[in-house]
Amino acid sequence: MNYSFTEIAEITGGRILHFSEEKTIRQVIFDTRKSSFETRSIFFAFKGAINDGHNYISEAYSKGVRNFVVSSKIAIDSLPDANVLKVNSALQALQKLAAHHRQKYDIPVIAITGSNGKTVVKEWLGKVLSKHFHLVKSPKSYNSQIGVALSILQLEKQHELAIIEAGISKKNEMRYLERMIKPTIGIFTNLGDAHSSGFDSMKEKLDEKLILFRDCDTLICCADQEFVFPSIKKKYNSKIFSWGKSDSNSVQYNFALRKKNLAEFEVLYKSVNIKFNSGFTNDAFIENMMHVISTMLHLDIDPNNIKTAAHEFDILQNRLEIREGINNNLLINDSYSLDMASMQLALEFQDLHAGELPKMLIFSDFEDQNQKAHLYKELNNLLLEKNLDQIWALAIPHEFRNLLDAKNIRFIENTEKLEHALSLEVPESRCILIKAARRFRLESIFQKLSRQVHQTVLETNLSGLDHNINVYRSYLNDETLLMAVIKAEAYGSGSGLIAQYLEKKKIDYLAVAIIDEAVQIRQSGCSLPIMVFNVDPEQTDALWEYNIEPEVYSFELLQALVSMSKSQEENLKIHLKVDTGMNRLGFSTDEIPMLINKLKDQEKLQICSVLSHLSAAENENFDDFTKKQIGEFEEACTLLKDGLNSTFYRHILNTAGIVRFNNYQYEMVRLGLGLYGIDETGLISGKLEKVHSLRARVLQIKSLAPGASTGYNRSGKVSENTRIAIVSIGYADGLMRIAGNGRFKMRIGDVLYPTIGNICMDVCMLDIGMDSEISAGDEVIVFDRQLAIEELAQACQTISYEIISRLAPRVKRTFVYR
Repeated sequence: MNYSFTEIAEITGGRILHFSEEKTIRQVIFDTRKSSFETRSIFFAFKGAINDGHNYISEAYSKGVRNFVVSSKIAIDSLPDANVLKVNSALQALQKLAAHHRQKYDIPVIAITGSNGKTVVKEWLGKVLSKHFHLVKSPKSYNSQIGVALSILQLEKQHELAIIEAGISKKNEMRYLERMIKPTIGIFTNLGDAHSSGFDSMKEKLDEKLILFRDCDTLICCADQEFVFPSIKKKYNSKIFSWGKSDSNSVQYNFALRKKNLAEFEVLYKSVNIKFNSGFTNDAFIENMMHVISTMLHLDIDPNNIKTAAHEFDILQNRLEIREGINNNLLINDSYSLDMASMQLALEFQDLHAGELPKMLIFSDFEDQNQKAHLYKELNNLLLEKNLDQIWALAIPHEFRNLLDAKNIRFIENTEKLEHALSLEVPESRCILIKAARRFRLESIFQKLSRQVHQTVLETNLSGLDHNINVYRSYLNDETLLMAVIKAEAYGSGSGLIAQYLEKKKIDYLAVAIIDEAVQIRQSGCSLPIMVFNVDPEQTDALWEYNIEPEVYSFELLQALVSMSKSQEENLKIHLKVDTGMNRLGFSTDEIPMLINKLKDQEKLQICSVLSHLSAAENENFDDFTKKQIGEFEEACTLLKDGLNSTFYRHILNTAGIVRFNNYQYEMVRLGLGLYGIDETGLISGKLEKVHSLRARVLQIKSLAPGASTGYNRSGKVSENTRIAIVSIGYADGLMRIAGNGRFKMRIGDVLYPTIGNICMDVCMLDIGMDSEISAGDEVIVFDRQLAIEELAQACQTISYEIISRLAPRVKRTFVYR
């Protein structure tokens, strides 16, 4: 977006009430709570049912905004150097601007609408098509009358493709979205119960949604939707690109195999047969997946990429949070919306993460007030399919309760009574899914069932983890195996849940530091192969008991394994470590002949891989040494292969090596801190997403007079009046003491504030000055995607590895999908 104020006035047909000076405008804002303000913004004063944007004009002006679009009378004198445009409707003016902007770009535009799955399909499409096009897509769930306009205004000349999500909730809305989007390709996901209250019938709702596609070239849809497809065919037969189980469709699909957590698919397109696997089997997931695959095929994406794309799909973006609970419970929070499609996906997600834990569901009445009898019948069928140990149903109308006859169901009248029931009967050792409409505010239930009450939280974004995996996979050959290194509790994140997630993402191997970590992962339900770097010879029996594969780095350890193997029935896979210059653990190249002799005739020990470790793959100053290490590694592998007449995987590349030396990826590579978006090479930082956010809270605000001090040894002494915020993180949480006394800044809101005084055991202090509006309870960001962990590492004169891995167990761990 790049318009002058007078251009916007001309495009929207508004009347200029006040003109100060011409300004280039780059962004639209309308919420003074969320936006960053500067002179190149224009504030649209929208009138809503509850809020009126005109009431916030003075606040926006005080924050630097100098361009305004209004529809009511305002005090122009209070905006002396501002540009003010008067229109009949700020919303219609924004939509005119977006429609004008859209017409400037002659590129394919994909528009997605339907009752469910719009955001998921959009995100998946964005993920897989971004490898082939420079694209732009709707952010988050921006599918409303305002959201679509803001999405369109992202278009710029470098874009080759746009993906726009469109949602409506009542009659006569879609025509406005269609005028802005003008799609060339349409995707109709499905027709369901969500947002039906604004329509007299399902047919009326369908007809309204189909307006979006009246001028598009191609409409992608499912031919197996019995009510929907005949209407689509009647209106847009010549445009249809359909998928379904019949060979009359553009794309035909079938299951080769379908069981609890695995489906094998066959997709037929233009005589090309594509076979691939998926870990998700529910109908909603399959529907979303087939919309994406069909779109890829229509865009002539190489069918061979379908297999890769299928592994990149994920569910429940922007909604789920996973956390360890009290009494050994595992909590899944999705207490923000409730419809049948999202309930199906949430229950599927619970199945994947529950492991051996009995499953408990807490759910509420539906959001949609229409066709409830149908919804509850459908829900009952779903619940009967699931092996749920307990079901608590919140605020279900009495006339529908008889439709729910799933076993172990308990009806509770309201949120207050639910809280009381949970205080008397706290669940134990269960996987608890909380699935509810937002109005019931069950976030409080989630918090009360959470294990820790400490106000400092390490949040891990699993969607970002997925993104980073795909970035590194782009450097690898298709056949190269990927070993994820999740030692030290997955660098502080929590290895159990991370391991389960990586298994779902088709990682080939896991690696941890010690046997105890591997046992914990096994007990979490993960079945991936696990290699252990540092094996205690006294714990070798656990290797057989839990199917754990040791790295063998010394003759002493090898002898211990040989001795233990004699009493075991099963073989043990082992990984031989060669020291090529790290001078840490491993056999030297001189010891290889003796190693070969020791391993001959040891049938119970099966060599799975040979590995080594690069000392400085991230540093180009040591590239000659790195290549020397690789040469020694190849020599050692050749000796072992010839001497033992054996084949095995080879792996020497770490995270940095994958980027800088990918010609030596051999059969497997090891990905560690790069999983979390930390790039030591500095070559791909812009491609990665920071996965971790460390958040604390302001506990108290204090005022200090000149000469006063804070903290031990009076190190935080002030020379003028100021205020300090006491924050809920200290060195017992893992915040190093060296970060105190102004060496590091934390973010509150959009402002960075320096530490003052020494870091204490449980708290630290920030100098927030006299002008800030900070209060107790405000969130404090120690690091996140914007405030990089590398800045804290630099302040502490260490590396990011140490910062993340030293975070204490008492820091609450949460996992989110964004």
